[in-house]
Amino acid sequence: MPPKFKRHLNDDEVTGSVKSERRNLLEEDSDEEEDFFLRGPTGPRFGPRNDKIRHVQNQVDEVIDVMQENITKVIERGERLDDLQDKSESLSDNATAFSNRAKQLRRQMWWRGCKV
Repeated sequence: MPPKFKRHLNDDEVTGSVKSERRNLLEEDSDEEEDFFLRGPTGPRFGPRNDKIRHVQNQVDEVIDVMQENITKVIERGERLDDLQDKSESLSDNATAFSNRAKQLRRQMWWRGCKV
């Protein structure tokens, strides 16, 4: 195997080469589209638009927070409604049992009155 293929590269050499390649690309004459992809949306052309995007993103984040709170409240309300429904069913069952027991007691008392 030739000696040039046996050479081991250090991490510094690799990252340095990437940095130097990027620097060379940016220094050469390039159009705005290439600059955008190499540098990102930073420039006078993208500044106000970026602010609008940030502003809209902030509004979207606020709406998301409000909706998450609303969903949490709806879930809690549903749980409270389930508890209330269980309590009302229990109360209805107790009322029916009370009514039946009251009828039995009234009949019992009527028979007791008849015996006397």
